[in-house]
Amino acid sequence: LTSSLLIIIVVAKRIVTMSTPVPATNPASCCGFTPLGFPAQEMPSNSQNSGGRNIAADDFETILNEGMKHLTFDEIQKEQEILHGVAGDVVLSENTINALLLSLKEQLDRLKKGSAYEIAEKRSQAYAGNRDLEMAFLRANEFDPKVSAEKLIKFF
Repeated sequence: LTSSLLIIIVVAKRIVTMSTPVPATNPASCCGFTPLGFPAQEMPSNSQNSGGRNIAADDFETILNEGMKHLTFDEIQKEQEILHGVAGDVVLSENTINALLLSLKEQLDRLKKGSAYEIAEKRSQAYAGNRDLEMAFLRANEFDPKVSAEKLIKFF
């Protein structure tokens, strides 16, 4: 069971839990749409698989639990770390950290035009360019400066 499968199961469980028909008293139903954006007549009812059998949210929990039973403690820990963005103890040299931060700043300069990040940077360079904040985004995105910059822009 990989972290991707865990994420798919968790997302599917949330979709099944959320995708219940909207009562006619809902103001959005007068337009034929539900809050999830499905046309009212196409709204899934508690998610059906191709065999027509209803899959309850509890079934996803059972599938997840069954899969987890076959993992060792270390494998479970590794999957949990990946899922929560804290995978492994990464030790980087000061030169590597500086190179990553420089690359992140280059990506931010490329993406920031007209963004809230640019406004925040003009108001307070100490806040927008905070090294700890930038390192948190780098760590959370497996030290990928491009992805980190995109998410930092969205954060602001």
